[in-house]
Parts: sequence; C-alpha cells; structure tokens
Amino acid sequence: MRQNKRNQFFGSLFLIFLSLSPVLGKEKELSPEQISKKKDVLSKMIRYGTSQERKQALGELVRFPKESANDLYVLVGEQLKTEKDMGMKIVLLKTVGDLDLKENHETIISLFEDTNEDVNKQAVTSAKKMKLTEATSPLLEKVKKEDFTKNSNSLALYISALGELPEGKMAAPFLETKFREKFNNPDIRGQIALYFGTVLYHEAESALLEVAFDDIQPTTLRCYSMNTLGKLKSDTAKPKLYELLDSLKKTSGKLDAKKAQSLKIYAIGALVTMGDKEVFQELNEFARDDDSMVRLRAIEFMGSLKDPKALELLEYKRDRDPSPKVQKAAKKAIDMINGKDSPSEEEKPNEDKVEEELK
Repeated sequence: MRQNKRNQFFGSLFLIFLSLSPVLGKEKELSPEQISKKKDVLSKMIRYGTSQERKQALGELVRFPKESANDLYVLVGEQLKTEKDMGMKIVLLKTVGDLDLKENHETIISLFEDTNEDVNKQAVTSAKKMKLTEATSPLLEKVKKEDFTKNSNSLALYISALGELPEGKMAAPFLETKFREKFNNPDIRGQIALYFGTVLYHEAESALLEVAFDDIQPTTLRCYSMNTLGKLKSDTAKPKLYELLDSLKKTSGKLDAKKAQSLKIYAIGALVTMGDKEVFQELNEFARDDDSMVRLRAIEFMGSLKDPKALELLEYKRDRDPSPKVQKAAKKAIDMINGKDSPSEEEKPNEDKVEEELK
C-alpha cells in the first residue's frame, strides 16, 4: 500500500513536470506561476525521487531559468555534500560543473580523494571545466602520489586538468622531471608533453627535442613532443622537422604505414603552428600523398593558413579527389581562404584526434 501511494505521488509530480517542460523539443516561455510550480516539482524530485528521477530533474535544472534557480542550486550543493550513491555523486558533480557553481569548490576538491576512482575523475573534470583556482595545489599533490611507470586514464586526466587550471604551470618543474625519466610510461610522458604545450613551458624544449627526433622513442610520444615544439615556436626544432619530412619521403614504403602517417601529420602540423612561411611547399606535396588521411590534414592546414596560392590545388581536390572526406575538407578550406567561413573549435585541425583515428 505504501509503495503504491509513493508511486502515485511521484507519478503526479512527473505529470506536472511533463506539462511544464518544452513540448517536442521546442522551448516555450513559462509564466511566473509555471516557473514556481516547476521549481517546486524539481525540488521534490531532487530530494525524494529515485535515482532515475533525480538524474532527470538535474538534467532539467541545467535548462531552468538561472534567475529563479538559486534555491535549487543551494539544494544541489547540499546533496553533493551528503550523497552516498556513487552514480548520483557523479551526476551531481557533473551538474555542478555544467552550472559553474563555484561556491561548491571545497566539496569538489574533497572528492579528489573519494574512494571511488570514477568519482575522483568526475570531480577533477568538473574542477577543470570550472577552472577552479583553488583546485590546482590539491590536484598537484594528488598527482605527485601517482605511479608514473604505469599507463592510467586517471593520471592522464589529472595532468590534462593541470594544464587547464589557473596557475597550473606550477606543476611544470615536477612534470618535467617525470618526462625526462625514460622508465616512466610513454603514454603518460606523452600526456606531459601535451601539458607543456598547453602551459607554454619553454624550459622543457631540450627534453622535447631529444624525444621528438629519436627514432627509438614510441611514435605517439614523438608526435606529441613535436606538437608542443610547434606551440613553443622552437627555432631549434624547425630544421629538424624538415629533415624528418625529407627522411620520410626517402623511406616511403619502408616504415610502418601508421607510424609514417602520424609523423608526417604532426611534423607538418608543428610547422604550421610555428607560422613557418616555407611550409606551403610541404603541404602541397602532402596534399598529393597516397594516404587519404595525410591529404586530409594537409588540406585542413592549408585552410588554416588562408594562402590564396593553394586555391587551384584545393579546387582540384574538391572536384576530383577519390576520398569524399578530402573533397569536403577542400571545399571548407576554399571557403576559409575566400573569407566565407571559419572553423569552429571542433573543426580546427586537431593532432590529438588524428592519433585517436589511428588506434
């Protein structure tokens, strides 16, 4: 009987909730009375609902009018402090991050040390998204306790977050030491290389040069080091990048195809990032490469350079390249050169995405 009454109660709440929600994905203006009623429904669902009902209410809260949501934001913070369920804790952390509720920074930082690794990761992700200054030192202390000899998605996330947090550069000397220790995991060292590029840590240039042009080092680690040398606009790296590209041309067909592809793309990308004027000729050659992925990235880089000299080649690629993806990229590059379009963050040439595609 008690269970039936409870189901009826939440069933009624849910019907009210649906009646006050946008219809068929279309936003509709709510009256002050409707906002008040919806706020009351959300409050009850967050406090007393099942996990599924609470998750749904938190998802709706992200879209709720901010000027009327302060009490609900306070409620979310209170729930985060006392929540025991791992899944709900993660959803609450994500909601706090999405809503940028910085007043909960102490709770978020405390969850860096939660017994559950997934909660740790979400707490760090939310702190990263909110760019919490207070999180930098505690996160660095957490990173110092990690085992750098093992590959770890958690450690990779923590290093990436340090790069995005205010004052995250304070971790650079410690991470440089870990990067130079060759016995540490190459994937973790690669993440550190990317971190150096994010915080523009020029002091790591010599270590990055040593890795980037060492044939014995893992390909991903070399590529990420080149990526950062480009961001640091390393004058020392520039001739070495051209030497590498010449070497790849001479050894074409002898190297593992994926390894050669990655090295080509990252070397060219580093030169483009440096703003090197001579890179156009290299792009011109790689836009004719047999590997469609290499052609695709070369054409994307041409678009970012906005050099009108590329138009004739790009028009040919748009109309006749055997890869539909390359054709589409060429059309986009032409529009960019002609000032008709500019890439969004998702569409900009992204070397990290290249590595994912190769795995």
